[in-house]
Amino acid sequence: MHALIADLVRIGRFRHVASYQRFGYLCGALLVVSGLVHVGVYLVDGGAWQGALSWRKPIVFGLSFGITLATVTWVMGFIKPRRILGWLVVGVFAVASLGEVFLISMQTWRGVASHFNETTTFDGMVFSLMGLLVSLVALVSVAVTLWAFGRLDAPPSLALAIRLGLVLMLVSQAVGVQMIVEGGNTFGAAGALKVPHAVTLHAVQVLPALAILLLATPDLLERRRVSIVSVAAVGYAALIASTMAQTYSGRSPFDVGLLSSALALLGLGLLAVSGGFALRGVATRGRVPADPGQPGMPGVP
Repeated sequence: MHALIADLVRIGRFRHVASYQRFGYLCGALLVVSGLVHVGVYLVDGGAWQGALSWRKPIVFGLSFGITLATVTWVMGFIKPRRILGWLVVGVFAVASLGEVFLISMQTWRGVASHFNETTTFDGMVFSLMGLLVSLVALVSVAVTLWAFGRLDAPPSLALAIRLGLVLMLVSQAVGVQMIVEGGNTFGAAGALKVPHAVTLHAVQVLPALAILLLATPDLLERRRVSIVSVAAVGYAALIASTMAQTYSGRSPFDVGLLSSALALLGLGLLAVSGGFALRGVATRGRVPADPGQPGMPGVP
């Protein structure tokens, strides 16, 4: 187990990080802690989970922004920008994320809605500033995605996972823009835009995590890893399509339709198969002698 963890840390490049990455990870951790603290507040104070005014917002936004910031910071380690560019990208993303979550939390503590609230001049200014900050996050996300499609210092399977995850993160942000256009989270009669928004957002964690597990299996050919990551990506896309079909038909998340159900089953099945391959490979590592000259193996150029 110790050897496996050491391999995962090395493959994922979680050691010897750049100074701007340490800053990004620290800010991401603060956001996650903020979300967890608000979980405690919610358990003590109670109140509705849904609605314009709820502890759900500082919880969800703190956790999501924290995880996303940490992920983008991690991706920068494979892009390897110049130090000043790294600080610019991660710094803007981190400050904008911290500001966004702070404003959402502040409004919740004030007992007023954070989004689409223009009741007073101050509330309108807060909402406008939130829009500016989230726009900065979106612009940085686009820049990082385009950058990642250039030279990415990663094995083909991990590079594919990172690139596809970043593209899907942009799709998630596009759904977020539609929420602003719609003036809320609902599309049509009862379609919940936040469902495809959330599911699509976290592909950038799921797919690279799968690729890292596959890279920790030394007897697996790199072209096989690419194939498994591709199958997982198709599965995740089917799962996203399921949430899109459900939402844009105006149906609530639990008002399950035939098409959305079929897509969800297909997506979950492909993801389960891909994850099963990765976990089986990790569980059996060391049982089959590996060829030390095989390209794409951990530790081999």
